[in-house]
Amino acid sequence: MSRVVFLCAVLTGCSYEVLHYSTKNDRTYASNNAVVSSIPSSGYHRVQSGETLFSIAFRYGLDYKELARANRIDAPYTIYPKQKIRFSGTSKTASNTANKSEPTPQPIVQTRQVTPTVLPPVVAATAPKAAATTPREVSKNDVKDEKISGNWSWPIDGKVTRGFSNAGVSSKGIDIKAEQGAMVKAAADGVVVYAGSGLIGYGNLVIVKHNDVYLSAYAYNERILVKEKQSVRAGDSLAVVGGKGEDRPLLHFEVRRDGQPIDPLNVLPKIN
Repeated sequence: MSRVVFLCAVLTGCSYEVLHYSTKNDRTYASNNAVVSSIPSSGYHRVQSGETLFSIAFRYGLDYKELARANRIDAPYTIYPKQKIRFSGTSKTASNTANKSEPTPQPIVQTRQVTPTVLPPVVAATAPKAAATTPREVSKNDVKDEKISGNWSWPIDGKVTRGFSNAGVSSKGIDIKAEQGAMVKAAADGVVVYAGSGLIGYGNLVIVKHNDVYLSAYAYNERILVKEKQSVRAGDSLAVVGGKGEDRPLLHFEVRRDGQPIDPLNVLPKIN
C-alpha cells in the first residue's frame, strides 16, 4: 500500500512540472503591482531562469534594442541564467546621471560666455541641411505608426474597468473584464518573446513583439497556450483569461512603444 501512495505522489509531482504554469497563484495576482521597476543600485540585473532580454527590458521600462546594444547582445538576443545585464549606457542611467549633475550653476555661466561667438556661424551653416533631412525621417516614423495602429484588434471581448495611468505606481495598461473561459488573443501579428510567470505583479504573462517599435503584454492569465519564439497572427489564442485576487475573469493588457508604456486605447480600434 505504501508503494502505491509513493507512486501516486511521484506521478502527481511530474504532472505539475509538465503543466509548468499554475492555474492559481493568489500571491502574484493579489500584488497587483503592474509597474515599471527602478534600475537597481548595483547597475545591473542578474538573469534568472526563464527570463528573456525582452522580459527584463519590459520590467525596467527600457527599449530591448537599447539594452541589447549596451550589453553587446546581437539578435536573436539569447541570454543565460546568472548572466549580468548591465544598464550603463541606457537612457535611464543617462538621465539619472544628468539629474545628479543638475545643481552646478558655474558651468552654465561659462557656456553662456562661449556660446555667442560659436553659435551664429554653426546655425547658419547647418540649418539648410537639417531642414532638408529632418522632415523625411519624421514622416517615415509617422507612416510606420499609422500602419501598425491600424492593424490592432482587441485582445478580448469585455468592458474596460481600469484605465491607463503613467504616474507613480498606477496601472501601466488597462484591465478588461471578460467572460469566464474566454480566450486571450494576439492584438496584432508578431512573435512571442516571453511566456511565463517570472515578472512580479503580472501572474502568467505573455509578451508579443510586433516589430522593432511595439510590444504588447497580456497578464493574469489562467493558462498560457503559446511558447516563446512562436509566430502569431492577430486573433490567434495566446492564453485562457484569468484574473487577480477576487477580480476574475480579467485581462491586464499593456502596450510598450520603444520600451515605454503607452495607453492601449490609443492604438486599439474605437468601440462605438
